[in-house]
Amino acid sequence: KVAKIENGYDSICVSTGMAATASCINAFMNTGDHCVITNCSYGGTNRICREQFVPLGMEFDFVDFTDPKNVEAAIKPNTKLIFSESPTNPTLTLADLDAISEIAQKHGILHVCDSTFATPYVCRPLDHGADLTIQSLTKYYDGLNIGTGGALIAKTPELYERIKLIQNMHGNIMSPMTAYLMLQTMKTMGLR
Repeated sequence: KVAKIENGYDSICVSTGMAATASCINAFMNTGDHCVITNCSYGGTNRICREQFVPLGMEFDFVDFTDPKNVEAAIKPNTKLIFSESPTNPTLTLADLDAISEIAQKHGILHVCDSTFATPYVCRPLDHGADLTIQSLTKYYDGLNIGTGGALIAKTPELYERIKLIQNMHGNIMSPMTAYLMLQTMKTMGLR
């Protein structure tokens, strides 16, 4: 259901939004790879990049995504991922997802967008050219303080197979009860 309202091929649902973020980076980056990421990313995203993934040999350049030229200027030969967030948490900075997706496609780089603060009722990054969308289901999908969860939504079957493999290897799932409750709270997301 999450993939359906995000206009994706399919999705994985995990225990938290940060678990979705970690799953994405684990799925598409290795030692020696580089990511261009917004300098206004969620604190947990910034922290996991700097504290967990940099010591594993990955590179992250935190740049201002309000001007897509900054994103393109930060691309290196080893860039594997462009990580946008729109609107950002907590400053609500917006990024031009169409322009950033165009840059990513031009360079053969995956574009993932954390769109938690927009919800699919305001913005569906996959409709704007992103390859993957991250949602912290804890926030507006739930909206009632019932559970925590995260989702990583893939545009294509190939991307979905990769994130599903990572989910399987890490054992990172959403509990069945939380999944059931999330399906209930999703029914009122449009009203909220």
